[in-house]
Amino acid sequence: MRIAISGTACQGKTTLIKDFLDQWPSYKTPKKTYRDIIKENNLDHSSKTNKKTQWDILNFMIEEQQKYRTGQNVIFDRCPLDNLVYSIWAEQQPDNDIDEKFVSKCIPLVRESFRNLDIIFFTPITKVSPVAIEEDDLRDTDAEIIESIDNIFKAVHREHENNPKTTFFITDDKPAIIEVFGNRNERIQLLKLYIDAEGDAHETGNILDEETLEEMKKLQEVWKDVDPEETSLIKKEMERKIAEDKRKERLNNYR
Repeated sequence: MRIAISGTACQGKTTLIKDFLDQWPSYKTPKKTYRDIIKENNLDHSSKTNKKTQWDILNFMIEEQQKYRTGQNVIFDRCPLDNLVYSIWAEQQPDNDIDEKFVSKCIPLVRESFRNLDIIFFTPITKVSPVAIEEDDLRDTDAEIIESIDNIFKAVHREHENNPKTTFFITDDKPAIIEVFGNRNERIQLLKLYIDAEGDAHETGNILDEETLEEMKKLQEVWKDVDPEETSLIKKEMERKIAEDKRKERLNNYR
């Protein structure tokens, strides 16, 4: 399968890829990433990005994806979805040369690039599993910017799920977009619900959403006065059942 990890800055994407490769060694990840393009060409990036940066990165990402065919196991650090989201964000900022015309030029390329992906695992900002912001010379550490970009990711995800006339995706040939969050172990356990031991796909759907989490919170009232050791297995099974029910409800939204 061809998989990408996407999301706003400082959400543990690099760590998730490392843990993924440890769990599924049949996968590989390209040695060269968009980060190398930024460094090699000394490009302005992140909140200071511009048309040249976004265009160079988009073309690099598309060319990199095209090297892999259906049936090959590869995981990418970000994909053209990330590039488009950052361009949409930049278009809304004052004194940026990215405009609506540029974004419109990019959308058809991004849409077509999704044919070369099977699953996008999206790492959203979520209250249940906040990730600490760490300094990095190739990422934004401004919490407001990070959240603004996350909001655009979430809006695109909603369109992917709910809009049959979507602007950003080819309706009958789009990758699944699956939210994944939690601590390092929890993320891998979530991925195992979609990827089997050999690295092939289970049927895909969005497992844990805010509605599911609210149901889980209600269960805490039941468990709070009971010995945790005696109920741990029951608790895990109830959580698994809720997640499985949600997955089944959404199977038809994905190929």
